[in-house]
Amino acid sequence: MEPQKWRRFLEMAAAGKGLVSIARYLAEVSGRPVVICDLTLRILASQALPSKTLHFGDYLLVELPRETVEGAFYRGRLQKTGTGTPFLMLPIGEVTLYGYLFLLEVGEDWRPYREPLKAAALAAMIEMSRARIAQETERRYRNEFIQDILYNNLPNREAMVNRGCLWGWDLTRPHLLVVLSLDRQAQQERDETLWERWRQLMQYHLKHQAPEIILADRGDQLILLIPVVTDELGVNKGKIAGLIKSLQKSTAAHLEGRTFSAGAGRFYEDVTDLYRAYQEAKVALEISRLLRRRGTLTFFDELGVLRLIFNQGEQELEDYYEETLGAIQKYDAKHNTNLMETLAAYLYASGDHNRAAEDMFIHVNTLRYRLKKIEELLGQDLRRIDVQVNLYTALQVKVMLGR
Repeated sequence: MEPQKWRRFLEMAAAGKGLVSIARYLAEVSGRPVVICDLTLRILASQALPSKTLHFGDYLLVELPRETVEGAFYRGRLQKTGTGTPFLMLPIGEVTLYGYLFLLEVGEDWRPYREPLKAAALAAMIEMSRARIAQETERRYRNEFIQDILYNNLPNREAMVNRGCLWGWDLTRPHLLVVLSLDRQAQQERDETLWERWRQLMQYHLKHQAPEIILADRGDQLILLIPVVTDELGVNKGKIAGLIKSLQKSTAAHLEGRTFSAGAGRFYEDVTDLYRAYQEAKVALEISRLLRRRGTLTFFDELGVLRLIFNQGEQELEDYYEETLGAIQKYDAKHNTNLMETLAAYLYASGDHNRAAEDMFIHVNTLRYRLKKIEELLGQDLRRIDVQVNLYTALQVKVMLGR
């Protein structure tokens, strides 16, 4: 590619002409349709043929290739079936990834397009990094204010409400608080690029589907403040559940089937009590993780006795587990039986013999025989509600201890 064309790309970026101008010039230079996407594959700019016009805000229907064809270049097709439009793609940014630059309808002879793509990607990086700086500045100040709310650092309610007005938030209304965290495998390191893609996706989704919701982030978690107009518990929980379901669907669709877990604090009338809801939401989220739950929403007020044992020391939990279920575990290990599994199925079925037997794929009489053996080992009547509560709690402790 001629040096003057390289300069033209850089001059456009230096002058702040925008991604649309960069896409337009790349389409002119290459003679091919162009699409610029962010990390979530949401289209930020495009110059496509009239019959294949791509609109701002749409998501590009493509599964990102895993391997390069040369250097940082990737080849693929827009449709996963392999019959769609072929493309040549170059990531935007090296140390920091900002998005992706696609050149469409590129045939087998793709090498002539390398230089134009490199020049356009560099110009796009300059443009997107400039926008990122402005966005990050606003995000930092917003997060600092939300942190002051969550840690009760402001002098009074009036100060919170007045500062909220500067952001266009009505903090005179009660808000529900939910904490979200991407699910990952045990010992798996945090993927910064994946997390940033998820944060941007949630931000865009909420901006267009529920703009009244306040979004902040802290560490590897997203924090949602959801305004409500009622103190009816069922209505509020339904609103949270519906929102989380929608966000889960969006996450799975755009992040290769990934899921996140969520914890919700209790309802408080006053914004000055949101720091309590924040701590409760974090506890609910942490307990759901300890119980190996994925893609779930956990309400703090539904945790019951688990809230009481959460802050106990590991030795206390070990002792409690051994005293409550140790006899069953030892019997299973010695006789190669599955009484522990049977007990769990019985309790999770709320004491319904038929349902528990069905869940274990055994005859109900077999279930009854095993339950009788459990009663003999424990010296307790499984029909008593206090016994059931104690055993259910011990099973949760079992999961928390990683057994």
